[in-house]
Amino acid sequence: GLREAGMKIPMKAMAIVKNLPLGGSFTFPDGTVLTQSEVVEPPRPGRKVVILGDTADARAIAGLAEGTDLLVHEATNTFLPGIDKDSNTHLVAKDAKAHGHSTPFIAGEFARRIKARKLVINHFSARYKGDQSLESMSIMSRIEGQAAKSSGLSREEVAAAWDFMILPIKRKESSDI
Repeated sequence: GLREAGMKIPMKAMAIVKNLPLGGSFTFPDGTVLTQSEVVEPPRPGRKVVILGDTADARAIAGLAEGTDLLVHEATNTFLPGIDKDSNTHLVAKDAKAHGHSTPFIAGEFARRIKARKLVINHFSARYKGDQSLESMSIMSRIEGQAAKSSGLSREEVAAAWDFMILPIKRKESSDI
């Protein structure tokens, strides 16, 4: 590799090569010369993914997370009318925060604040089975609805994660930036 060949920071070579002018060249430590001999397409806009762990308060990362394509935010607990009898939304949120966790409403509010394009909520309480039963799927759908409502995103842009979930993230067009 480049490091073994004497280059202390190999990624610097990538930055130099990427920005070579037409006809410019770069010589690697082993003597290999790379010459920019054709016009290279301009770089495509990247996709930004922000993944938060146990997150009662994500304010510290809001600036870096601004405009993310996908926010993955935990939503450990929530109040579900008709299922939860001895609690309310305020008490559940207070308890979640006290234990360093969030609710779907908190995750959604953060997604709205940073202008996330998609929101995936995860890290659910063990009281939500998360299996393939109709009851579990109904509960997860209600949790998604809470996050969607507080995020301002459509239901299609909010998902409760499941094991081995695959979620495509569209490439941005230059005009989207």
